[in-house]
Amino acid sequence: MSILQNQQSCQVGVINCQNSFQIIYVPDMDTAQQMLREGLVKAIVHIPEGFDTSLSENSRVILTVTLDNTDPLSAAAIGPGIVQASQQLSSLIQTSTAGGSMINVNLENVYRTFLYVEFMAPGTFVQAVMFVSIIAGGVQLVNDKERGIIEGYLVTPLKTYEIIIGILLAGVVKALISSIALFFLAMIVVGVRPMSVFPTPDLIGITLTMFTLFLTSLGLIAMMTAYAVRFSSGDIYRVSSFPINLTLYYTSGAIYPLDGFPTWMKEFSVINPETYAIHALRLLMYNRAGFGAVAGDFAFLGVFTGLMVALSILVFRRGL
Repeated sequence: MSILQNQQSCQVGVINCQNSFQIIYVPDMDTAQQMLREGLVKAIVHIPEGFDTSLSENSRVILTVTLDNTDPLSAAAIGPGIVQASQQLSSLIQTSTAGGSMINVNLENVYRTFLYVEFMAPGTFVQAVMFVSIIAGGVQLVNDKERGIIEGYLVTPLKTYEIIIGILLAGVVKALISSIALFFLAMIVVGVRPMSVFPTPDLIGITLTMFTLFLTSLGLIAMMTAYAVRFSSGDIYRVSSFPINLTLYYTSGAIYPLDGFPTWMKEFSVINPETYAIHALRLLMYNRAGFGAVAGDFAFLGVFTGLMVALSILVFRRGL
């Protein structure tokens, strides 16, 4: 949450806002709005000039809280939390003075009304990519080994890395088809309305969204391919791969904001590639964020993908 203020009144009596929210102080509204669009904060609390003076004079004060409602769970928690804190502060002032000072909170949403299903949509797209990664990157490879197809590849003039790159790119094409089909189904059937498409298409946002899915697909397929090379039985691979899928999914912030996670889940989410993919997709789809807002996500996904591709080539050479 970003606090825009001219006079600091964070702690009054027994009320300490640091116990409830993480506070970031910014000097002007433009900076606060930019941070909100880039997903760096969940809300802006505008503390007007003369806030302290108005309280001391028992005058009515209005706080404007601007919520990033693309995260409906966080918005539903922050809004009532600020209202409750303001009521407690008003109660303290009324009991300590003879006046009737009151703090009113004006809640504003930055965007149109967002449904929870829209919050979940980016995670669903990444989950579709992960399912394809398990099948195209692992099950198919193990099945080809059992049938002797891989040995047939090895007697061709193709180099080992060319074989694995071909397997990976074939899986990426399948993952992109699956996620894009799910994207259109989400818009047609469920009513998801990405702001990168509605009301006017944002070509840069759409391109960055597709690039996010491409990086995620290539990285996850390479990871599952490297994992599957050592398996000689498809059944054992299937049984062991789905716990990996569920662990990555539930710690990625796909169904619940990362801020609400316990400490150990937050620490694991830092190294979870799906976390960065979902974060980038939400910003691009709903906030119309630019490249700068998702550069960190792209950097992590790029490094992860490069490492997984190199690992899959190395393991493929040694595992056959």
